[in-house]
Amino acid sequence: MRVGVVWLALLLGAATTIAIGTAGATSTQLVRQGLSARAATIPAAACARNKAAGPMTFVSPFGFDASVGILDVFAAQTLGYFATECLTVHFVTNSYVPNPLVSSGAATITGEGSAADAMLDVANGSKFVGVSTFGDVSDYAILTRKSITNLRQLQGQVLGYHAPIPVVLTEMLQAAHVDVAKVEEVNDTSYDPTLLIHGRFDALQAYQSNEPLTLKAAGDRFNEFLPSSYGVSGTFNVQVVNEKFLAAHSAAVADFLRAELHAFDYCAGHVATCIADEAAYAKDAGVPYDTAHETKEWKFEVTLVQGHTLPGKGIGTETRGEWAPERAAVVKAGLAKSSAIPSSIEDASLVPALYSNQKLIWPGN
Repeated sequence: MRVGVVWLALLLGAATTIAIGTAGATSTQLVRQGLSARAATIPAAACARNKAAGPMTFVSPFGFDASVGILDVFAAQTLGYFATECLTVHFVTNSYVPNPLVSSGAATITGEGSAADAMLDVANGSKFVGVSTFGDVSDYAILTRKSITNLRQLQGQVLGYHAPIPVVLTEMLQAAHVDVAKVEEVNDTSYDPTLLIHGRFDALQAYQSNEPLTLKAAGDRFNEFLPSSYGVSGTFNVQVVNEKFLAAHSAAVADFLRAELHAFDYCAGHVATCIADEAAYAKDAGVPYDTAHETKEWKFEVTLVQGHTLPGKGIGTETRGEWAPERAAVVKAGLAKSSAIPSSIEDASLVPALYSNQKLIWPGN
């Protein structure tokens, strides 16, 4: 779940800071709130309940990115699905600090790359809860120069990563019998995958659904190593909600997820329409949008979701068992104490209740 790397600096540089939320909290660029005028079709009591929850603010973790957990939220707004649930949803599209915004209550919901990412944030003080996980496999990868065909060849070489390096990638290196102490790990803040081809890096942390697509489009040659190939468990694209808002308005949060998941289903079958809608949002914000790249990214992630949803469960469902391997890995790696990752870090009850025999209940009641 991240912005196309070519546009990251442009996106973050396009910010116009405005006040949002309560107590004069500030963030960056608020877009398109409550555009749909569709009448609600949920019962009046449920509609009143959701309206009473007040506005919800979604902070996109990577701007106008066609990632699962982002594009489908934009689509839920455009298609009127939030309006159907009597929800008013605001958007923050280019914040440097999505986690602090949600943790503080200035915003309501954002996305994390994995369960481990969410755990580390909570261990470091973030006040939010994981409510939806789109896949039981990691989207992280390590890309290497074409000459490196075995991960052990990284010993003595330079690996660029985005701090902190995902624990699943460290697990993968260890599973490949790499002496990690002999790998020069350098924090890369450029998010430029071409540095693997033309720069100082021999390997780079990447998302399977992003950087490899950029390099392939340019005809660059590289090798890609996946945690799943080494028996390393993971997750990807986790939605997290401010813990106080969730405690007070769990039904409204559930209906937000219902609308988002309904939009996911729509966009899985209407790719061009949803990409065009997100591109329009980006254009309105003055942000470049690479339609070809974003289309490939969305299609890749949809396939990943559909192939790695928990067996017998509806899309977006998470369980404590699904998160358990990453929890153990985070603790074993010394990244967080077990006591700093409370059981309340996830609410696995919301999404299952949205389904009947793996069919999303729409519009709910």
